[in-house]
Amino acid sequence: PQGVFSYYGCDRNVTATHFDNAENLMLCVCGTKRLWLYPPSDTPFLYPAVAKERTSRADAPPFRRLDELPPELRATFGAIAHASPVEVQLQAGDLLYLPACWWHCVEGSRERNMI
Repeated sequence: PQGVFSYYGCDRNVTATHFDNAENLMLCVCGTKRLWLYPPSDTPFLYPAVAKERTSRADAPPFRRLDELPPELRATFGAIAHASPVEVQLQAGDLLYLPACWWHCVEGSRERNMI
């Protein structure tokens, strides 16, 4: 979808790892947001969902490196060790350009937060 969207959260809300088909400008209005960004070349390591309506979502757990997963999930998501996330911290007033098709997961601050 095209347009202007805002996302409001609190209490460390976390999104699944996903990508958007359009480029984005993310303005942190209040609170903080933590993001892990993955280039499109990391797609094979993030286990994209196979359901047709969910292809922009990944099955790999957000904000977890392989050594942080329980043993049963390490076997399932072993390729995540080859992904190269870049961590970004946004504070109120920060603006982030997010290119189209870059994978990302987002965690909000404990207090009220909005992008």
